[in-house]
Amino acid sequence: MGTEQTKGAPAGAGIRIALVENDVLARKPLEYLLTRAMPDLRIVETFTNGMDAIQYCSQHRRSIDILLTDMHLGDVDGPAVAWRLRCAGSMLPILGITSLPLGHYHDAVVAAGLQGLLPKSNIARIVTALRDLQQGKPCAGYESPAMAVARIGKSASPMRALTDAQTKVLELAAAGYDSNGIARQLHCAPSTVRKHKQNILARLNVPTIQEAVVQWTRFQHMFNLD
Repeated sequence: MGTEQTKGAPAGAGIRIALVENDVLARKPLEYLLTRAMPDLRIVETFTNGMDAIQYCSQHRRSIDILLTDMHLGDVDGPAVAWRLRCAGSMLPILGITSLPLGHYHDAVVAAGLQGLLPKSNIARIVTALRDLQQGKPCAGYESPAMAVARIGKSASPMRALTDAQTKVLELAAAGYDSNGIARQLHCAPSTVRKHKQNILARLNVPTIQEAVVQWTRFQHMFNLD
């Protein structure tokens, strides 16, 4: 995906967001409270996992103004969602929310290039942040999407070299699955998994998948996801 220019929307314009929340019971009250507090808010899409959100935001950038994501998801967590979008050059504003103490994810959120992190329970602060992001203003202490893309684009992390499919294979390998187990999880042939592993070794310039897993674990630790 190419690099995009994001400009503040006109005052009073409606806000279109995509919401990522893997807890359906928590998502419904959140949707209700947000739309009640913001009559001009339109939740265009909702997702229960990070990978679906990444795919949608990559393919339908012009359909939404802001991505609102929980931090703890079922597959890749909120900071990793943002990091992957930034690696792809996305300047979509991203706001994080969490039920945990903010300090638990703060460093990961900053590293991943989000525009803020707020308590999920504080609807008023979320509304204010969404309004500010609509006008191109990140939360205090956070960088703009353009700054995040520029910084992350210069990073030396080897994980930037992997495709989404290769990342899924490596995630499952790190979780202890062998090639047959990964194939069952991804609904593909074991030979496809073996080919992905070969490409992972080449892209990360490591001799074994175990060394690739070590690099993946370090990557997770950078985002406080382990």
